[in-house]
Amino acid sequence: MVLMIAWPRIFLVRTLLALTLASAVVAVRAQSIPMLPGYLPEKKHKIKDKFPERPSQQPSFTIPVRPLGYAPPGFTYLGRGYSLVNLSFLDENRLLFSFRAPGLLQRETSENELEHQRQMRAVVLKLPEGTKESETLWTLSDLKPYLWMLKDGHFLLRDLNGIEEGDARLQMKPLFRPTGQFVSMHIDPGGKFLLESSIDPQAHFDPDPPGARKVLPLKPQIGENTDPMNVAARLVEIDSGQVRHTKRVGSTAQPSINSQGYLEIAHEKLDQWSLKLNLFEGESKAIGHVESTCLTSSFFLSEHEILVAGCDPDHRWKLTAATTDWRQLWEFPLPNLVVPPLFEIAANGSRFARETIALKQAPQAGSETLWVKDVRGQVVRVFDAADGQLVLEQPVDPVLDAGGNMAISPSGRRVAVLNAGAIEVFDLPAPAPLPDDVTH
Repeated sequence: MVLMIAWPRIFLVRTLLALTLASAVVAVRAQSIPMLPGYLPEKKHKIKDKFPERPSQQPSFTIPVRPLGYAPPGFTYLGRGYSLVNLSFLDENRLLFSFRAPGLLQRETSENELEHQRQMRAVVLKLPEGTKESETLWTLSDLKPYLWMLKDGHFLLRDLNGIEEGDARLQMKPLFRPTGQFVSMHIDPGGKFLLESSIDPQAHFDPDPPGARKVLPLKPQIGENTDPMNVAARLVEIDSGQVRHTKRVGSTAQPSINSQGYLEIAHEKLDQWSLKLNLFEGESKAIGHVESTCLTSSFFLSEHEILVAGCDPDHRWKLTAATTDWRQLWEFPLPNLVVPPLFEIAANGSRFARETIALKQAPQAGSETLWVKDVRGQVVRVFDAADGQLVLEQPVDPVLDAGGNMAISPSGRRVAVLNAGAIEVFDLPAPAPLPDDVTH
């Protein structure tokens, strides 16, 4: 059987950095895959992002996942953006692997929406043996992201009880319980704050400090039906679980944060963009200016390093790394992708991974359908944050468009990939050293 993926009339748009800027979803018999608008040629063409037939190096060891009870999800999930698995390093020698536990069926409501409550099996694996140190079952309320890593072997879990903090023994304690319909959550690179956003008409918003913007600096989403006045962003101190403030935001997209404030990128004129750090206390700090001929986005790679995606004068994508005092570290061109990439970052900021979906050919401009048979595969590429050098390239199967199938250890020295029925672990050389003003 050939599966066809139907497109909505208004394309779903996400930036290169996977900061979602569009959320209108129309499912017709199958799923929608978001496209970057305005960069598709009149005729089909071969994707320039070369698909590697084999990894750039062999894994140091592998751990079969079938004995753990894992079965890969079907291809019918492709394009839905569901978080179906999660692979994360607790430390250099332990992995946390979670996946759907068999036996919990999903039902459809009268609105043709899935009741997404599900059970996930979580196991802690000791490396390199792959033996289980602990395991448990989690009950989740939906298919959105549910796991975020902290430092020192701890993590945050979003389940039926709200946001909980867990450890390597999978012992959980409550952190805080958000209200409303969950949208997204981000943690600053230092693990001090989390920023959680929800659609919550009943939220009580804090007044803005003198001179602060009334709304966080976010772009409105194309096709978004949610009243932005109902979207609440809560800044929470992770150590105490206390909500520091609740702000009204302009859309369901979220800015990147570090331990000081929100990162804002704003269009000034023509190809000129400005970056600012809007401090949690309400003041604003200028960071620098960017030249880009297309929609620009950015996020914190570490406390003092920023990645910026934009376009050169020929409208070709580029990725730039700079310090928070706006000293450029490196820059390299990117292929024009149809499906936006995903990013994973080592806890110390030394390395990051960029995960992309490769197609055999791009759909024609104006086409409303995309065939699953045109999806060639998924590729993980790992880069040094200091100089942008590629250190690992690995094709992965099956394709998981929401990620969760790869992880980088806290030191950046190990990478784990869920591929072909096993967890493959790669030992890498030491990362290139970061400049002092990036690490301090």
